[in-house]
Amino acid sequence: MKVLITSNSFGKYSDDAEKLLADNNFEIIKNKYHRMMNEGEFIEEIKDVDGVILSTESLNKNVIDHAKKLKIVSRYGVGIDNIDTEYLKEKGIELRTAKNCNNVAVAEYAVGLIINIVRKISVANRSVRNNKWSKEVGIDVNNSTVGIIGLGSIGREVAKRLSNFGCKLISYDLFYDDEFCNRYKIHKVSLDTLLKESHIITLHLPSLNSDKPLLSKREFELMKEGVVIINTARADLIDTEEVLANLEKGKIFGYAFDVHKDEPNIDLRFAKYDNVVMTPHNAAVSKGAVDKMSYVSAKNIIDFFNGK
Repeated sequence: MKVLITSNSFGKYSDDAEKLLADNNFEIIKNKYHRMMNEGEFIEEIKDVDGVILSTESLNKNVIDHAKKLKIVSRYGVGIDNIDTEYLKEKGIELRTAKNCNNVAVAEYAVGLIINIVRKISVANRSVRNNKWSKEVGIDVNNSTVGIIGLGSIGREVAKRLSNFGCKLISYDLFYDDEFCNRYKIHKVSLDTLLKESHIITLHLPSLNSDKPLLSKREFELMKEGVVIINTARADLIDTEEVLANLEKGKIFGYAFDVHKDEPNIDLRFAKYDNVVMTPHNAAVSKGAVDKMSYVSAKNIIDFFNGK
């Protein structure tokens, strides 16, 4: 049987995952383009495989219709907003994800972005590189109120790390682990309360699959002056035009985002703002996370064909 691997980081630091597939007699087909494939390229590569270890390519109805032998999709990660899940189900194709493989990596990255933004590390770095000695005045995480939107596996890891920073933690979610909230002194609040009280807001929700972003004009009006916003979750959670408008009028102290509307295309309107840090969907990419995601996504394929 054949398995297509679309991710370029799969097995990059360890050959354990690839060996697992080979030992179970799978023919491995790698992404020959070494980038995210467009629809035409993806159709050509997927048309004759039994399984796919899927990165961020769009697995839409048209692609699925061309994948005549496809029996399982093993998502290299957990996000499934690039997959037509209903059509997969209709076609009887299994979908599995690599759960809890990159939650720590993403959480560490989010905390790193918070520190970068509040202490203006990237701004200071650019100044020194331009031979300019200019000390930047930041703000403190200590004694700030940090609002965590989404207290799932990643949001909880963020909370664990921020609990040592001397800040007040508040969170909005639909479901809570009360024992966890009590242990880390997290106050459960409404979304509006979180927006009004937070000095720093960090998002950790899946895609809404909605035309209306979670944070749009009304929500930005509720936020504090000088708010810091971090998005390592999904681009559609935030109204891009509202972010730009509030950056322009100075309401936002800093904005950092790792997710983009039309990846891998970049909205260069943000590039003119020194208080913006933007990265290329990089949060989940650490050696440990890549090794774990590679192995779990490969094992999902094998388990499926072994009836597990």
